[in-house]
Amino acid sequence: MNILILNWKDIKNPDRGGAEVIAHEFSRRLVTEGHTVTFFSRRFPNCKTIESIDGVRIVRKGNLLSVYLHAWFYYLRLKTKPDRVIDMVNTICWQTPLYVPKKNRIMYVNQLAKEVFFYELPWFLSWFAYLLERFEYLSYKNTKILCYSKSTRQDLSAWGMSAKNIHLFSMGLDHQRYSPSFIKSKDPLFFFLARLVKMKRADLCIQAMQELIKKYPKAKLIIMGNGPDENRIRSLVNDLALEKNVEFITHNNFFKDKTNKDIRISLLQQSWALVLPSVKEGWGMVVTEAAACGTPAIVSNVTGLRDSVVDKKTGLILPKDPTPQELAASMIQVIKDNDLREKLSKEAIKWSKNFTWDKSYEGFKKILLTNTV
Repeated sequence: MNILILNWKDIKNPDRGGAEVIAHEFSRRLVTEGHTVTFFSRRFPNCKTIESIDGVRIVRKGNLLSVYLHAWFYYLRLKTKPDRVIDMVNTICWQTPLYVPKKNRIMYVNQLAKEVFFYELPWFLSWFAYLLERFEYLSYKNTKILCYSKSTRQDLSAWGMSAKNIHLFSMGLDHQRYSPSFIKSKDPLFFFLARLVKMKRADLCIQAMQELIKKYPKAKLIIMGNGPDENRIRSLVNDLALEKNVEFITHNNFFKDKTNKDIRISLLQQSWALVLPSVKEGWGMVVTEAAACGTPAIVSNVTGLRDSVVDKKTGLILPKDPTPQELAASMIQVIKDNDLREKLSKEAIKWSKNFTWDKSYEGFKKILLTNTV
């Protein structure tokens, strides 16, 4: 089968996230099974226009906005049309119903943006984008839809997408890479691992540390990631005089140290809890990775995260818009309650066993290759 995947970023994009990891994992497996896969995405600095990665053909054209128009022209110019076009939505839809036959297209939704606009856009644009997003989906009412969280399915249903057209598949996980070490840091260590953008709310974690160190002055927060919000949150650490308690790992080569050790996984294993009070997630892939390392997560009660965390079993779920005090209280609970901490760690490991790349891929493939709606 000839498959075309439209996604705003590919696996080599410096701003790639969990969605790109999932898409590439599926793409390379499809190639291994004999399918032809082309991945169409936007350009980034010093990138190649065309290259092959793990047998997947990568085509890059346009920028953050123009890539959607380039994709349309790219499809129209193809002499042999693909058997399947996967329309991967990240805020902006590719509008494939306008040019791809129904039987050949499938929509893949990571998450709806909704509240994210109020964090990432200027106030005079946020309301406009918030109201406009719903209209993007009007053309997809007769399109098969893929997503990996029940809460995203509920969001789509609330916007008029037919429940019979929405199909779920499970999240994938590499258990050879993500595994527990059972050796936690001596002093309380919390880990924020995400792209540094406002909607991830790293600032909330920093403000919570101001409360936490009143009781546990040796507690530490490590923030790992890159993004446009870095300068703002660094300034917040300085303003709150938390330089001794908050550490940043934000350069591009943070995945390996001088001994070639994977710092990311090492920190996931050593941390007492992952903290991710995001505004919204499709799932929160890092939460499941942390669980496999024996580390529970403290998260906000939002779409995706309420699916990836089982409250008081594999982690703690805060209110939708938690205060720094509420986040700090959960962090303190993890520190002072040894029995709870051990229970959360054991249950997180057990929960993570439900997720494998083989299981995830088989679910995805079954939906992808069957006849569309």
